[in-house]
Amino acid sequence: MSDGWERRQERTRRDVLDATGELIADGGVHGLTMRKLAERAGVAVATLYNQFGDRDGVLVAFVSAGLDQLEIELDAQPDAGPIDTTRELFDALDENFAAEPEVWRPIFASMNPGVGAHGMGAVGDRVVAYIEADFAKAAADGLFVVECDVAALARHVFTTRMNRLEKWAHAAIEWDLYRSSSTLGLELILASMLTDPLRGEALRRSGVVF
Repeated sequence: MSDGWERRQERTRRDVLDATGELIADGGVHGLTMRKLAERAGVAVATLYNQFGDRDGVLVAFVSAGLDQLEIELDAQPDAGPIDTTRELFDALDENFAAEPEVWRPIFASMNPGVGAHGMGAVGDRVVAYIEADFAKAAADGLFVVECDVAALARHVFTTRMNRLEKWAHAAIEWDLYRSSSTLGLELILASMLTDPLRGEALRRSGVVF
């Protein structure tokens, strides 16, 4: 398979994902159809089905591409160390969501919490795995007061965050409340698990202790 063919495939994929964001911003997820997407991206409908399977496949690819870019950016930064790595991940995700709420709000509003990692399927599993790896380092460094199931802890942290994000997506809470309540939830969970002085730092970050 030639490099030229692969470059064309990658360019087509980028065009499709760019068009996906534009269509969602214009008309929400319901405004995203394979025919409209093909027209906006300048490709054949058959190409979309061949590359992505269906509309859900397009959405998964769109969210996954955003996560790919985020991981590249985080990997380029100095190592934050255990626990702070998870904090930086959530901060970076929120920066992306806040930058394009007209895209991300309808995406999260359309997700089914009963499917995969809180509706995000394999993409959600990637985020959970990222957190789990960070918590495993924290456990190896003796930062937790007790031995714990880091996989279960990572999924709990992720699900707690997604519950609040879902409330924002459905306009049950505004962005500032989402951010403050998410910080509170994360830091209280961490405070219940971390040794001092990290426990005290988590409590201060939560806003409960000054």
